[in-house]
Amino acid sequence: MFLRSLQIRGFKSFADKTVLEFAPGVSVIIGPNGSGKSNLVDAISWVLGEQGPRALRGGQMADVIFAGSPARPQLGMAEVKLVIDNSAGIIPVPMTEIEISRAIFRSGESEYRIGGQIVRLLDVQELLAESGIGRALHTIVSQGELDTILSNRPEDRRQYVEEAAGIAKHRKRKERAERKLAGLDQDLLRLQDVLAELKRQLKPLRQQAEMAKRHEELSAEADAISARLAAARLRSLLTERDRRTGGWEEGLARRKEARERLDALDEKVQGVADERARAVWALQEAEGTLRQAQEAKSGAEASLRHAVEQESVTRQALAAEATRGFRLQTLEDDAKRLEARLAEVSAELTQREVELEQAEIGFRQEQEQRRQVDEERRRISEEAAAHRAEMETLRRSLASHDRDRGRLDEQLTAVTQRRTAADAERDRLTEEIERLDAETAPLSERRSLLERERHGLADKVAELEEAFRHHGHRRDVLTARLHDIEETPGSRFLDGHRGRAIGLLGELVQAEDGWEAALAAGLGQLADAVVYLHGSDAVADAPEGDGAILAIAGGGPASFVIQGERTLLSIVAADPSARGLVCTVLKDIYLADTVQEAADKHARNPKAAFVTRDGVLVGPAVIRTTRRGDSRAAEIRRELAVVDHDLAQARAALRPKQERVEQIQREIAGLAERIEEADAGITRAAERLSRLEAELASLGKEEEILTQRLGGMDDAAAAWRDRLAQAEPITHELPELPRLAEPPIQARVAVETLRRDRSSLESRLSGVRVERESLAAQDPAALEAAVDAAGADRTAAERLLAQTEAALEEATVMRNAAAAAERAATEDEAQVNREWREASTQLERLREEYEDEDRVRGDLERRIRDAERLLREGHQREPQEAVAELSVDDTVESLEKRAELVQRRLGLLGRVNLLATGEFEVVQERHDFLARELDDVRKARRDLLEVIRRIEDEITVTFESAYRDVAAEFERLFKELFPGGEGRLIATEPGDLLNTGIEIEARPGRKRVKRISLLSGGERALTAMAFLFAIFRARPSPFYLMDEVEPALDDVNLHRFLKLLEGFASDSQVLIVTHQKRTMEVAGMMYGVSMGKDGTSKVVAQRLDEPGTPVRVGIESVIERVVVPAVVPEPDAVH
Repeated sequence: MFLRSLQIRGFKSFADKTVLEFAPGVSVIIGPNGSGKSNLVDAISWVLGEQGPRALRGGQMADVIFAGSPARPQLGMAEVKLVIDNSAGIIPVPMTEIEISRAIFRSGESEYRIGGQIVRLLDVQELLAESGIGRALHTIVSQGELDTILSNRPEDRRQYVEEAAGIAKHRKRKERAERKLAGLDQDLLRLQDVLAELKRQLKPLRQQAEMAKRHEELSAEADAISARLAAARLRSLLTERDRRTGGWEEGLARRKEARERLDALDEKVQGVADERARAVWALQEAEGTLRQAQEAKSGAEASLRHAVEQESVTRQALAAEATRGFRLQTLEDDAKRLEARLAEVSAELTQREVELEQAEIGFRQEQEQRRQVDEERRRISEEAAAHRAEMETLRRSLASHDRDRGRLDEQLTAVTQRRTAADAERDRLTEEIERLDAETAPLSERRSLLERERHGLADKVAELEEAFRHHGHRRDVLTARLHDIEETPGSRFLDGHRGRAIGLLGELVQAEDGWEAALAAGLGQLADAVVYLHGSDAVADAPEGDGAILAIAGGGPASFVIQGERTLLSIVAADPSARGLVCTVLKDIYLADTVQEAADKHARNPKAAFVTRDGVLVGPAVIRTTRRGDSRAAEIRRELAVVDHDLAQARAALRPKQERVEQIQREIAGLAERIEEADAGITRAAERLSRLEAELASLGKEEEILTQRLGGMDDAAAAWRDRLAQAEPITHELPELPRLAEPPIQARVAVETLRRDRSSLESRLSGVRVERESLAAQDPAALEAAVDAAGADRTAAERLLAQTEAALEEATVMRNAAAAAERAATEDEAQVNREWREASTQLERLREEYEDEDRVRGDLERRIRDAERLLREGHQREPQEAVAELSVDDTVESLEKRAELVQRRLGLLGRVNLLATGEFEVVQERHDFLARELDDVRKARRDLLEVIRRIEDEITVTFESAYRDVAAEFERLFKELFPGGEGRLIATEPGDLLNTGIEIEARPGRKRVKRISLLSGGERALTAMAFLFAIFRARPSPFYLMDEVEPALDDVNLHRFLKLLEGFASDSQVLIVTHQKRTMEVAGMMYGVSMGKDGTSKVVAQRLDEPGTPVRVGIESVIERVVVPAVVPEPDAVH
């Protein structure tokens, strides 16, 4: 694996696209100062993920973009592409070539790509980490970094080894795990606090939920009883209605019968009235016919008299022809007499005609009056029927009004009573609110004082609790670490055999502060020994030892005593049961300040052992050091003791304040309960008062509405009664018909007689005149003809008279029959009217008789409808089904008692939080959920601790292996670079390889100094190179890039460096930026960088290992091409 090519565009001084093809082995990059050589190094660092602008020699990341020159404008972006050869498969991806690119824009946007696909920086770092190239880029050594390596802290030097060993990813995993662990610790604390709060809430909520459940059950029972009570009341009402139905039906039947009879009589009254009218009309027709017959008879009689007289005259004329003269005189006298008589008759006729005309007018007036009265009677009959219907409606309305008014009176009385009671209750509640408000004022003041005190204490308690939690958390962490450290075969064995074993030896003995490591070294592996009081118990448990050491308490004094030396036993304290065993184990062990002192003392006393404070024991044939874990366990125990002491102090300081806070909280709770009770009382009273106010307003409105309705009903009833009073006289009597008018028959006959007399006189006068004239010119033949004609006229007049007499007789009979019919019709009408009045009186009596029953029935029907509506709307039950489900024992009285009992039980419950059940379920569910979450968090915390422990073990193992290899390579390389010299790497904390730093000891040949600061510049550079190349040898990387690392070396040291470099050329890729020709000579490829006139960098390449071309010739060629055209750019053109 090596770098295949580098493509640069717009990066620093490389404005144009520049491509460098690389090859394995050593390659050098040369060029004048300021030409851009180091920009190539920066480009590789940048594309591999460098994030520090200062590491790229800039102020901000955008400074890597070409800034422009007098000849070239600035660019808007910079892009670098690096192609890595992965044919060896070192990076575990299915690609033989991996292209990594990075671009940045002046807008601040940037992107990474792998194989052309946009990725994250983390993806690039993880990909490179697989090949041993970490974020620190230890394979790229820039100018001045060699001295930085030596001046760094030991912990910083460790990073180079860790990066080369690939530990960075494990560190990342550990950091992520520790962040998760810290988050879990916070979650754990929060969960514990929340669970404690939820537990505190659950008990009262459970009680409230039980009360709410009981209230719900009683309410359901009350609703069920209420529904059954409503059904029982409906059944009672239905039974009452059934019981009264017989009487109601009988009354309805009797009233129906009377009504039907009255309706029939109404029709009969109308019929007889019509019949009488027809009879009157027939009588009038018959009288007219009779009058005409009489007139015809009178005319016939006059004609007959005239014919007789004419015949007599003509006969007399014929007989008296002989006495013609005398006859003429006689005729003259007769004519005068007849004229006088005619004048008298005409005068009398005129007078009689006037009288007849007046009589006819009176007769027609009487007929018109009778017709009008008849029409009035017919109208009144029709109106009487309508009035009777109206009266029936009015009576029903009045009856309904009386019922409704009685009900409204009852409602108004009830409303008035309720309003009076509500007024009294309002006054009482107002007084109650004032009293409770006066009681709560001092309680609230006291609670405020306590609240202020509690808040002051709460801050202190919070601080102490935070300290307590911090110490507790610290103790948990220390306990977990101690458990991890002390997880030994002995501890595991002791966990299962605590009955007879008394403990681990290391736990039964303690050393003075600072001597824990010495005690651990003195005990050695016996610190993990399981101590028994009796040997038989140890023998019995031995088969299950599984690698554990079993020790038996007991022992003896030291074998010998060295005068003037302190024994290890003098600074330890042991459990009484294990004191003898401790003496046996630690006897003959003495104390020393240093290892050298211990060795010297042991040389003088070879049978004794000496141990230092740091835990190094020098004894017979052994030098024993203390495991870092042993001393670390002792340190953790000391720290645990300090933490326990801090916990005890925090607990001691916290307890009285918590007790005071609890006391205040109890007092506040008591006050709050009293205030809450008072507030609840005030709230209840206020709510009740509010309801009362609303009820009073409603009652006032209802009273006003009822009063208005009563007034309206009374007005309507008064109007109905007036109309009824006005209608009753109309319906009692019909007007009597006036007497039937008699026609003026006598006047008519008299006038007719006078008319006939006048006609007769006129005829006689005419005859006399004719006769007189005839006598004057008498012709005997004519007289005979006149006699014959007069006889014929007489015969015709007789026949006409006979006909008129027959017609008169017939008309008289018809007139008499019509008069009889009219009298009969009048009598029938009077009879029917009497029957109608009797039927109307009977119907009114029945109506009054059953009016109360109708009112009771209407009230009962209304109550039944109300009960059915209550069941449907109030209880969502069908009335028939609800009544059918009742048993015989479900009486109204028994159900009312049960309802009263349930209501009393509900009242005994007092105030109930009806939402408590849901709240309790929510809190319980949340508590259970959080409890499970707490278990999961604890398990996750244990798992994370285990993960961290495994990661630390892996880091320790990996680092230990890498450190050992790097230390060995450093010693070898140092000897190559400094013949006769000695150099080594020293772990600052060998017992803690997880966190130890690395110190460098270097002693060049012929020098005794080991301090790095006393070395020369060249020696420091070679020492740093030895450290870096030791890392490169121990944990090789794909490539190495060095920027002018050898300027401080003289020829000898440069020769040693180049020799070392040649050793890497065979199996590694090394890129070196240099000005040294000797360095150029070891390269197989040379790149020359020059700065053009336009202020941009250009690159030329030349292979130096081509056959037939001397190396020096190739070098000179490149130098000539790079150095000769180069010009010194203006200051503002230099990037």
